Formats: sequence, C-alpha cells, structure tokens
Amino acid sequence: MAARQHTQFAYRAQKEMGVWDAPPTSAALALDKPASEVRALKYSPNGKYLAWATTAEVRVMDAQTQAVVATIARAGVLDVRFSPKGTYVVTWERFSKPADGEASPNLSIWDAKTGALCGAFVHKSFGEDAIQWTDDEKYCAKLVAGEVRFYAPEALDQPALVLRVDGMSSFSVSPGRSPSVAVFVPERGSKPALLRMYTVGSFTRPTANKTFFKAENVEFYWHRLGTNLLVLTQTDVDNSGRSYYGESSLYFMAAAGNFDCRVVLDREGPIHDVAWNPDEKEFAVVYGYMPAKAALFNHRAEPVLDLGTAPRNLVRFNPHGRVLALAGLGNLAGAIDLWDRKSKSKICTIDAHGASLCAWAPDG
Repeated sequence: MAARQHTQFAYRAQKEMGVWDAPPTSAALALDKPASEVRALKYSPNGKYLAWATTAEVRVMDAQTQAVVATIARAGVLDVRFSPKGTYVVTWERFSKPADGEASPNLSIWDAKTGALCGAFVHKSFGEDAIQWTDDEKYCAKLVAGEVRFYAPEALDQPALVLRVDGMSSFSVSPGRSPSVAVFVPERGSKPALLRMYTVGSFTRPTANKTFFKAENVEFYWHRLGTNLLVLTQTDVDNSGRSYYGESSLYFMAAAGNFDCRVVLDREGPIHDVAWNPDEKEFAVVYGYMPAKAALFNHRAEPVLDLGTAPRNLVRFNPHGRVLALAGLGNLAGAIDLWDRKSKSKICTIDAHGASLCAWAPDG
C-alpha cells in the first residue's frame, strides 16, 4: 500500500513564505526561500504543485519533494492560478496601456512542467472567473466583448468555440464530465435579467432559461457534478432602504432544463453565503438580518433541516460532506459551529475571535 501523503499548507507574509506539514507532523519543510517579496502563492487543485510569484519570477515546485520543476522569468506578476489538473499555470500582471499604443498581454498561460509559454491575452482585472476551465482541461474560456471564447490550451491564438449572447456581463463554466456554461444578462429598464445555460460545444439552443427582476449581478454556485446550479442575484441598492448591501435572491436551476425555482427563504434580509454538500444533492444557506438563520435544502429547494439562528455569515461543508461549519467572521465575533450532517446535531462551537478566513483541510 502506498504511503499516505501528508496534508500540507503554505503561507506568505510581507517579507517571507513557508511550507509546513500539517498535524500530526506539524513541521516546517526545507525550502529555498525567495529573496524578494512573494506576491502570490497557490497550490494546484490536486495538491501536486505549489507556485509562487515574486517581483522577478514565478516558480513551480513539486509539493512532495520541494524540488522546483519550472522557473518562469516574468517580472511584475501579481497573481497565479492553476488549471484543474495542474497542467497549466495562469499568471496575471497589472494592466497598462500606453497613450500612443496598444496594451501588452498581461494574462499568460504556461506549461507547469516546463515553464514554456502557451499563450497570452490582454485582461484588465483578474479574479476567480477571469479564465475558466473545463475539468478535463479541453477548453479554457474568457469573456471578451460580450461573448464567451473557448480556447484549446494547445492552440491559444484562435478560439475553438464562441458563444454570443447580447448584453451578457458574466458567465460560469460548470464542473463535471459534461460541462455546461451559464451566462447572465442583467436587467435593463423594464426588461428582466436573463440567465441561460448551454452545453459546452452545443450553442444552437439553450438547455435552460430563467428570467428575474432585481438582478444587477450574480454569483454562480455549481454542484460538483455540474448537474445543478444555484444563482445568487444581487442589486447594489435596496429600494426599501432596509439594507445597506442591496437586495438578494436565490434561484435553483437544473442543467437539463427540467426544473427551476426561486428558493423560498422564511427570513427577510441579505443572503450571506451558500454552499453545496459535495456528496449529496443538498445545499446550505445563511440568510436574513443578524442574527442570521441557516438551513439545509434538498435537490427540489425544499427546507429539510433548520440549523438555528446565530451571528453567522459563512457556511462550508467538509470534503466528505459529513461535517458542516457555520462561522461568523469579519465584523462578527468569530465563533464557528460544527454540525454532524448524519446525526443532525451540533458537535461543538470553536472560538475563533478575530478570524477572517475559514476553510477545510483536503482530508476533511
């Protein structure tokens, strides 16, 4: 039997970075630390690689052996990401445009093993949705001038597929073996907002449609299989004047187009967070004015478990879906409730005063 790999975590501070084996080992690993500021630090989704960007270069390290496998001589990189399988590294530099010329490409895709440049684009801002991948890495996609362009990573000079929807402002590619893409068109005047879903590679007809009002922007929450989507709609201003954060609503959509609905919440106020159970077709929502309410809903968007009322604004299932964390972070007290999904009971409450981040280890 192969030895179990240790869970590992990395950190970066203003003038240093480090890598540690997680408990029970809890030991710092020998590392050739960079001499300059580390601006970004990221593991590949499968944990095989760790990449970091300094003011002068980007390095890709084998996380288990701590051997550097690729060095990318690119100065000015501010963020770094991996493709789903860790085959490619995506880097981003600050956008700049000379007064008398065209902007230089600032979003680049590199081969993680060799550091070879695969292609580059101009992209003004960078976030989780700047470049989106299908799980098999067959395509990466980006939004350009109202259309979603899908590129094969081995041929980034021309898009392999293009999806055009008038007025589109954002999109999201699903996980799963048969990926879908959801596109959002915000409401304008008397026209409601529109969300459409397509199968990647088949853009003639959408598989699902949904229209709604009070939606200036959205957040997408896919089930890990890509079969269902939760859409959190938001407005910048609450016309009733009751909320500083605008108005929000939650909608459920099946990728097959055979079911959709608004998720009915029994408490007024903002929706703070949403999370899918990775192993079940159910999801959790934290919603309402503080103290907020948390509840579980099934795959028909029906409530199945009341998780109580408390000053909480974040929800996370562990990777196995057995334990649920409900946290109150940021400007809240910093308490974290752990719930056993199987017994439907609270395990404990953790005091995490002053915490601003809550995440599960990969082993749950």
